[in-house]
Amino acid sequence: MSRILLTIYCASRDGEAIAQALSDRTHAPVHSRSETVLGRDFGDAQPGERVSGTLARTAITIEIGAEQLAETLEAARAARRQLPFRWHSIAILDGGRVE
Repeated sequence: MSRILLTIYCASRDGEAIAQALSDRTHAPVHSRSETVLGRDFGDAQPGERVSGTLARTAITIEIGAEQLAETLEAARAARRQLPFRWHSIAILDGGRVE
C-alpha cells in the first residue's frame, strides 16, 4: 500500500475545523502549524484573498494511504470553513523509527 503526505494550506481561522474534520475521517495523527508567507499570493486568488505583504496561514499535514486522498480532501472541503484552501500530496518512499 503506497502512503502519501497530504499538506493543506488554509486561512488561520479555518485550520482547527479542517484539522478536526481530517482527524474524524481518518483517525490518523494530524499535524498543524502556523506559517507566515512573505510576498505576493497566488495569481488565482480572489480580490478579498490577495496579499501583497505578509500572509498568516495554517499548514495541516497528515500521512494517509494513497487510496484515501479523495475522501480526505472531501472531509476538508466539507469542514465548516470560510475560505478556499490549497493542497498538495507527496509520495512517501520510506520511513521508520530509530531507537
